[in-house]
Amino acid sequence: MDKLFGRKPVVARVPTDRVVPLHFFEDSQLVQGNNMAVPLVFDDVLDPEKLRQSLEGLVKREGWQRLGGRLKKSASGKVEWHIPTEFTSDRPAITFTHVDHGIPAAAHPAASKIPAPSTRPAIVGDPDDLADLAWEAGYKPGGIADYIDSDRPVLGLRVNSFSDKTVVVLQWQHVAFDALGLQYVVENWNAMLWGREETIPTPCGLEADPFDALAKGTRPVLGSHLLADRRVGLGGMLMWGLGYGVDMLVRAKENRMVCIPETYWRVQLERALAELRAEAVEKGKDVSKVFLTEGDILTAWTLRNVVTPMNMDPGRTVAASIAMSLRKAFEGDLIPVSASSPYVGNAFGWANVLVKAGDVSTKPLSWLAREVRRAINEQGTRAQHEAYYAMVREGLGLPIVIFGDGGMAQIGFSNWTKAGLFDLDFAPARKVPRDEPCKPSYVQENHGPIKPADGFFVLGKDHKGNYWTSACKVNGGWAKFEAQLARDFELGV
Repeated sequence: MDKLFGRKPVVARVPTDRVVPLHFFEDSQLVQGNNMAVPLVFDDVLDPEKLRQSLEGLVKREGWQRLGGRLKKSASGKVEWHIPTEFTSDRPAITFTHVDHGIPAAAHPAASKIPAPSTRPAIVGDPDDLADLAWEAGYKPGGIADYIDSDRPVLGLRVNSFSDKTVVVLQWQHVAFDALGLQYVVENWNAMLWGREETIPTPCGLEADPFDALAKGTRPVLGSHLLADRRVGLGGMLMWGLGYGVDMLVRAKENRMVCIPETYWRVQLERALAELRAEAVEKGKDVSKVFLTEGDILTAWTLRNVVTPMNMDPGRTVAASIAMSLRKAFEGDLIPVSASSPYVGNAFGWANVLVKAGDVSTKPLSWLAREVRRAINEQGTRAQHEAYYAMVREGLGLPIVIFGDGGMAQIGFSNWTKAGLFDLDFAPARKVPRDEPCKPSYVQENHGPIKPADGFFVLGKDHKGNYWTSACKVNGGWAKFEAQLARDFELGV
C-alpha cells in the first residue's frame, strides 16, 4: 500500500499550499469512508499519455485545482485541504499509473472476466474480479486514512493497456465529488481531450462552504419533512443497527453486476405507463400528468427482485433510500447555475420510499414505480431538503435520518446515469486514428471499505440501450435474486 500511495513516515507541510477546511458534505463518514474507482473499458488501444495530459490539464485550470489537493489533519485533528499553488513533477496534479500488460484482454486473469451484455436480465459478473485492474494488485481500500498526510492528490488515473482493449480507471477519495460532480469531471476531461478548452466552465469557488446554511441552520426552515412522523427513534435505531448494521459491517457479502437489456426494461416502462394512464382515465384524472422515468422503473424492478424471493412477512416495512443531488433544488440560491459555474463537490440528499413487503411482491410494477416517482418529486424540493437536514442537526450525530421502523428491510439506490460515463468519446486518444466514436463498452465501480448490503449503483445505459447495476448482497442473496429474474422472465413480467 505504501507503494501505491507513495507515502513516507512523515510528510512535511508545504507553507505555500492553500489550506481550505472541509465542507459540510465532505466532513462525513458517508464520503470519507470510501475510496472510489471507476473502470471504463474501451474496445480499442488508447494512448495513456494523452489521457494523462488531458486530465492533468483540467486539474491545473482555474477553479479545478482542488482535485489536485492533498488531505491533511490540522493541529486540532480536523481534516483539511492542502492545495498546491503550483503542480510539479514532484507534486503532480494527479497520481498516474500505466500498466502495459502486452497481451490480449482475454489472456489476462482479470480482464478476461469483463462482463458482456446479456439478452435477458441476468447477473453477468463480479465487479471484484476486476479489482486488480481498478487498484494496484492486492490493495484493499482503507478510506480517507489512505490519503491523510500522504501528499497524494485526491484524484488518480490508472491505465491498463492490452493489445485489443484499454481499461481506463478514474480513482478518487469520495470527499472530492459525488456522482453529479463526477459528471462535471469526466465531461470536461473529455473536452480537454478534444481540445475544446474554451467550452470548459470555471467551477464555483469553494473557499466558503455554499451549503453552510444546511450545516448550521442559519435560515428559517419552512415546514416539516413529509416523513417526520416515520422517523425511527433510539430504540428502533438500535434494533435496526443489529440487523442492517451487522449485514453491512460483519456478514460476508458477494458483489455482482446485473445487465438489464433495453428489450426488457422498455417493455416494463411502457406497460407501467399504459397501466397508469388507464387508471387516470378511469378516475377522471389528467392523463398528460402521468410520468415515469427509466430510473423509476429500474428502481421499482430492482426492489421487487430483492424483496419477493425473501419471503418476508407481508406487513414488514421496506425502506428504499434513493440518493439525490441537491444542485437543482439550490441553484440560484446557495450555488450558481451549474451550466455556467458547476458545483464540483458533494451535495446529496435522499428520497425515501416506505412500502410494505406484501405490496412490493403482489401489486403491479406500475404502482411501485409511481411510489418511487412520488417520493422523488415530493421530497426533492428545496424546502424538504432543508427540513431533512434540520432533523440531521437535531439528531443522534448521524449524517443521515432513518425513516421506517426498527424491523424494516433497507435497500439503497445511487443512480449514476446522469454522470454520462457511457457517453464519453475518447477517440482523440486512439493510437491508430479512426473516424468513429470511441465510447466505453462497459463501466463499473469499485469502492471500499464500507459496502452496505443491498446498496445498488446504477452505472448507466450503454450505447446499445442496456442498463448496468451492481450491489453487494449477503452471501446467498444473489442466488435468490437470480432465481427471481428467471421466474419473472419466464412469466413475462
